[in-house]
Amino acid sequence: MIRSKNGLTRFIKTTMSRPKQEFSKRLTRWVAVIFVANLALGYIFSFLGKDTSLFAYSIPITGGVFGATVVFYLNKAKTENVCKGKIKFLRFKLKILDKHPDKQEVIEDELASIEDALNEKIDSEIAEAVSESVETQNY
Repeated sequence: MIRSKNGLTRFIKTTMSRPKQEFSKRLTRWVAVIFVANLALGYIFSFLGKDTSLFAYSIPITGGVFGATVVFYLNKAKTENVCKGKIKFLRFKLKILDKHPDKQEVIEDELASIEDALNEKIDSEIAEAVSESVETQNY
């Protein structure tokens, strides 16, 4: 319990100064907590000899949601990293062109293949994210 005004002020400052965590990380963490809690409860119920028929449905459901959340997070991180790589490449290119303005044509020819590969990767990631269809399976 915080009793003094200074303690409350310090608590508010430290809470507000923390960097805000990404939504996808929070989502992945909470889904993982729910999945692990479901597994733990299933083990406890099994150990105590209680009815575990509920867990025959809830464990695969929460496991599937957890798997989908992890795939979403990894795809998002992969796309962000490819875009960050493109930004770093452009900074590198500008830096070299500033140092050697007389060799601009040669440098651009050399770096064109790298830039084309990066652009192709970004385009394929965006196309995959936009055009990917979700198939609903009914059992």
